[in-house]
Amino acid sequence: MKFSTTIFGMLSTLAFLPFMLSSAQACERDCQVNVSHAFSDKYQQLTADYFKLLSRKADESLFYGIPVKTILNPEDTTKAIQSVQDSVTSAQSAWDVTIAQTIYDTIFNDEPRFKGDCKAPLRVTQPPVGVSWTMVDCHLQDYICGNPPSICHFLPMIRARIVKKLSDQLQLRMDGDDSDVYANFLAPALHKLLTQQPKLEQYTARLHGNLNQILEDVKDRIASSFEAEEQWRHEWDMDIRTLLLTFP
Repeated sequence: MKFSTTIFGMLSTLAFLPFMLSSAQACERDCQVNVSHAFSDKYQQLTADYFKLLSRKADESLFYGIPVKTILNPEDTTKAIQSVQDSVTSAQSAWDVTIAQTIYDTIFNDEPRFKGDCKAPLRVTQPPVGVSWTMVDCHLQDYICGNPPSICHFLPMIRARIVKKLSDQLQLRMDGDDSDVYANFLAPALHKLLTQQPKLEQYTARLHGNLNQILEDVKDRIASSFEAEEQWRHEWDMDIRTLLLTFP
């Protein structure tokens, strides 16, 4: 009975071994989440520039075509602009919390997905526990699968996918009256401003038009510059690769 139990245990272990090996060669949940956040930290810095631009344009153009100096005193004018800029800050915070999940989906859920077996054919051998993969492993793992060296190898392609998706989503958030930034942030700020400063009500259409033009200008800037990755720092690639290769 003891012998048969031992044999059964050995067979169970052998049956489970392929799964263990396959699992060990994959970028597992901790790896996926941390890599997504590593990318997110960088792209949060880059997309912040467009919200800064939006805030600056609000300062410059909110009252374009409106004789604001004859309607509001300087203090109220400053407060009015600040209220709109505060709504931009809130819009940025709402955007920031979406970036990591978008990047996660882009790498691990969108096709081609960086998941699955990395042994057909075997390009690299997983290092012992506590030992990182190497840049040589990154170079050798030249097909898409689920291990960290594969993600490392295809980092330029992954970045291109991330940039395209983030660019599309950010432009959509600033695209007209129904966009997230206008409907959920700028419009409530404008409504509050008009409530506090009823003398501006006759210029509601102009204020609305100015805000839409500001959004359009920022959206155009995103389309023309973000995908070019002009602000991406080359050392960030090494930061992400170094982190990535520490995971089993």
